[in-house]
Amino acid sequence: MTDKEKLDWLRLLRTEGIGQITFHKLIGKYGNATKAIEFLSSLTKYKVPDISIAEKEIENAEKIGAKILFSCDSDYPFLLSQIPDFPAVLYVLGNVDALNGKTFAMVGSRNASINSKSMTEALSNELCSIGYTIVSGMAIGIDTYAHIGALNSQNNTKLKTVAVLAGGVDNIYPTSNTKLYHRIIDEGAIVSEMPIGTSPQANLFPKRNRIISGLSYGTLIMEASLKSGSLITARFALEQNREVFVVPNFPRDPRAGGTNMLIKNGAILVENATDITSVIDGLSHESFVKNDLFNGICEEKLSYLPQDCEDLDSRDLQGKILSLLNSTPISTDTLIRELPEFSQTQIYDALLNLELDDKIDYPSVGKIILKL
Repeated sequence: MTDKEKLDWLRLLRTEGIGQITFHKLIGKYGNATKAIEFLSSLTKYKVPDISIAEKEIENAEKIGAKILFSCDSDYPFLLSQIPDFPAVLYVLGNVDALNGKTFAMVGSRNASINSKSMTEALSNELCSIGYTIVSGMAIGIDTYAHIGALNSQNNTKLKTVAVLAGGVDNIYPTSNTKLYHRIIDEGAIVSEMPIGTSPQANLFPKRNRIISGLSYGTLIMEASLKSGSLITARFALEQNREVFVVPNFPRDPRAGGTNMLIKNGAILVENATDITSVIDGLSHESFVKNDLFNGICEEKLSYLPQDCEDLDSRDLQGKILSLLNSTPISTDTLIRELPEFSQTQIYDALLNLELDDKIDYPSVGKIILKL
């Protein structure tokens, strides 16, 4: 892309009310970000950021030596590009090639047992020694030991491990992993979809988790309670058509609730590295070519797992909006009042998706009707 196209790409992405799925729909319909911005500018409810905002975002990345990967770039990770809400932009510190390695995710409890930490490190070390790149979230507990095991392996490449952060790649979280953070940059990669300077916030971690699983051929869950964030990663992996692996835990340990439930529901039980490699070694990129991942079987299978990502809930919101509309115009304000459980940003995002799908129309400013 030209410099102007990159700036418009970022301006479109940073427009309030535009999520990842809507972003890609706009690019698909209008061909490029510049024409999509022209369309949005004609709608009073969307305010596209000034070009100076995008220039500053690129400048901040250049200052710390981070590479910006646009989803149309040839070195953008293929596996990640096959998930429904793949990030339009990634920031990378370290070796970009690590994102396209033989990637495998390992996540689990922050308050992990000694045995699980030890097994995580051993599995990660063995997998990395035979050419795998270990993906995790650099959190304390299981994530930390997954990265350490890979970094201490006999693998001499700079493809050892990838840490996906919820904040910007410049924001070391937790700070107790500062030394680990720098080791990962030297022997792998730090990655995030968030702009430089972004602080990690609670709502960003589920979005981060979809990238961990989306980058990987499969995901291993090591210790997870029934309310663990690791189960969100497991749900994403299944929705992304990726395998989920689980090491079983002692039933009376509260950290076993989530992992043992996953095994009951068909996850692959892991006792050693061979249980992983026997499945993953037979897979290729062609196994993950994009298809309809949001089918009834997947929804039924995952109904017991936490839901916590705006883009993944947008279909339900769109259905609710359509049920409230007919051929008589109603105002946007009325629609918002009828849907108090959703934010205005979510509603505007859903309305734009419905407009792009040719399901609604605006007969006059601020009025909406169902398109028959």
